[in-house]
Amino acid sequence: MSRKVNISVDNLPDTLRGQIHGVESAIDNESLALFTDNKDVRISIENAAHGLRAYSNTFNHYDLWGRFVRSGHKKLPLEEAPKKTIITRKISEKVDGILYDGEIKITPAVVSTRKDGEDVEYLVWPSDREEKVERALIRLASKGKIVKINFKSGIQYAVVFSMNELAQELKAVGQSMPYPQIKESLEALQGSKLSFKYSATDTKNSAIDDSFYESNMNFLSSLHFSGKKGQGGNVKCVACLNAFVHNMIDNLEYKGYYFNSAQELKRGLSRWMMLRLYHLWRYAAPGKTYHFRLLSIMEKYGSIYSTDDITENKLKALRRDMTTTMKDLIEKGAISEYSITNVKDDKTGNIIDYTYEMHPSDQFCDEILTLNKHNKRIEIQGGKRIVENAVLIDEDKIEEIVEE
Repeated sequence: MSRKVNISVDNLPDTLRGQIHGVESAIDNESLALFTDNKDVRISIENAAHGLRAYSNTFNHYDLWGRFVRSGHKKLPLEEAPKKTIITRKISEKVDGILYDGEIKITPAVVSTRKDGEDVEYLVWPSDREEKVERALIRLASKGKIVKINFKSGIQYAVVFSMNELAQELKAVGQSMPYPQIKESLEALQGSKLSFKYSATDTKNSAIDDSFYESNMNFLSSLHFSGKKGQGGNVKCVACLNAFVHNMIDNLEYKGYYFNSAQELKRGLSRWMMLRLYHLWRYAAPGKTYHFRLLSIMEKYGSIYSTDDITENKLKALRRDMTTTMKDLIEKGAISEYSITNVKDDKTGNIIDYTYEMHPSDQFCDEILTLNKHNKRIEIQGGKRIVENAVLIDEDKIEEIVEE
């Protein structure tokens, strides 16, 4: 396990030093100490298909939203920009009894790249590449490379790392990228805007009023680099997380998963599905299954939109994609088998969708059990969960004990 960062104002980039009062690492800050606590979540070699798995965190509903562009334009010269650059998607997820319903908007970043001796500006939509970099960045944060910076304007959480450290995390799961691409991905994450508005309904307690939220922010709040010319991988980076992620860390609204297991998969849909299983299938056990509709899951992923006309050929193509992903999940040891049921139109009898039923593997059940135990311990330590079977002592009894 990597040592947690112990950093001071003096070794931050010059662009930050004059703006801050102080820095706390995960050694000193309770919220960050819990976020980086991964000492009990590594599976024993006997229960692991390929040794000890790398641990990271995933944010409750935030990581389930379709925040990344899966098809269409991902990088365009500014002069070729389409009339409509903002992508709008629906939000509909149920996590821990809370139903999140609304919409999300993704605005691309403007990134400057050197081409033929000149600076050329491009529109860059956050795509699979940026998702890989963001996952690796949160992996570094989960390992302890995260600090709390007390800016004059307020408090932010930031990941402190070198370009080489981020490159190594990507390389470890077969996603190697040259430094310029990694840097451009980070700049795209910082420049891309995320706007969302949604309601949060407690499905377990109808007496609780629905909550409504609306926010505008960047994927990364700010980005800072420092180093010397020709330094390459030794360039130091500070990536400030956005306020939404900051609040989720403070409120323990994250769950652990095995980074390698999800990110080693070659296909974007397979990686996303694996992360989704880690996130939502928290009661995976022998005999229990997980169901989903093909069109619904592909809309959540971002392959299609609710307004799309799904032709017979398009439906077959989506099914082929999911079949490959199911094979990936079986090969990875997440599921043991799956079945498909046709969904037909009542009037025409034509197939209009498919229902999938997945069965967890013994390996995945063991992993989920370990992750759940760890998550429960974190919630108890953070005060979010009341310790079960706790002995309550009234004030009179406390006085008697003290007097004795």
